[in-house]
Amino acid sequence: MKKLVIFLGFLSLLFVSCLSGCLDEKSKFIGTWRNQDESISMTFDSNNKVTITGSLVTLTGILDYSVADQKITFSSGDIGKTFNYSFPESNKLIISTDQGFSLILTKE
Repeated sequence: MKKLVIFLGFLSLLFVSCLSGCLDEKSKFIGTWRNQDESISMTFDSNNKVTITGSLVTLTGILDYSVADQKITFSSGDIGKTFNYSFPESNKLIISTDQGFSLILTKE
């Protein structure tokens, strides 16, 4: 019985850790991000919406976004595009493709 209680406690702790890690990762996106010359802007909100503006990007407007496994997916209806992402610093976001394209954004 004691082993069962310890095991259930361990599972509960693991579940809470995983859940909080997912929430923390998504919260890093919230806010407005711009590239160096400010020609591209992305504003993420907590309702899974992002507003993308700029002349150099093909995805613009208000889109849905989701984050999982170091990938971010932007979608509208049935159409979506997935990119890699990383946070090399707390105020820097790099969105990249497997083909070598990368976009470096700074949080306002």
